[in-house]
Amino acid sequence: MLNILLMDSNFYLKSGLSALIFNQFTEAHKEEVLFLLPSEEKNRDIADIIFRDDMVTIRIFNQRSICASHESGREGDEGMTIHVPFITKNLTLDEISIKIGKIISIARADYNLLVNREETYWNFGLKKYAQLSDTENDVMILVGRGYDSTDISRILNRSRKTISTHYRNASRKMGAVNRAEFYRYASFIANCRRDERNTLCL
Repeated sequence: MLNILLMDSNFYLKSGLSALIFNQFTEAHKEEVLFLLPSEEKNRDIADIIFRDDMVTIRIFNQRSICASHESGREGDEGMTIHVPFITKNLTLDEISIKIGKIISIARADYNLLVNREETYWNFGLKKYAQLSDTENDVMILVGRGYDSTDISRILNRSRKTISTHYRNASRKMGAVNRAEFYRYASFIANCRRDERNTLCL
């Protein structure tokens, strides 16, 4: 069962999104998806996929570790959280459907297959060069914390021109068409726990 939470407050966007999600499943597998109510706080903890305005959060649980930790009484590695920029303004319905298909495939994947990033990119038809570099990720987090390019160049010991290049590259890879879209995603990621800052660009 795939638990999906749609956090968008726009009824029409929500309806369209849920239809596109349903289209990813064959008639025989439609019962494998459950839409959770956003009004219930606990649903954020049990959702496998959370669609927000311009981003998607995917939680992949490590079933082997969960079972082992229940048996042994010790805490194990229970999974990972991946955030996907989901900026769709300039995309066609087919392109949005392809993105949703990839998101669902990743959410349904075996946790142990996702641990190796190189194989993950290959398995899901993702391009390594289209992913954020470590420096681009650092720039994004610092932007999300409210630093400007002068502060970031000082913190990372790079020129302002280099920081601007990293910002532009990160924006392009994420599909952000303006600073507001980039900042919304960056501020969300900056407020996540360190182990939950994984960004995957589809």
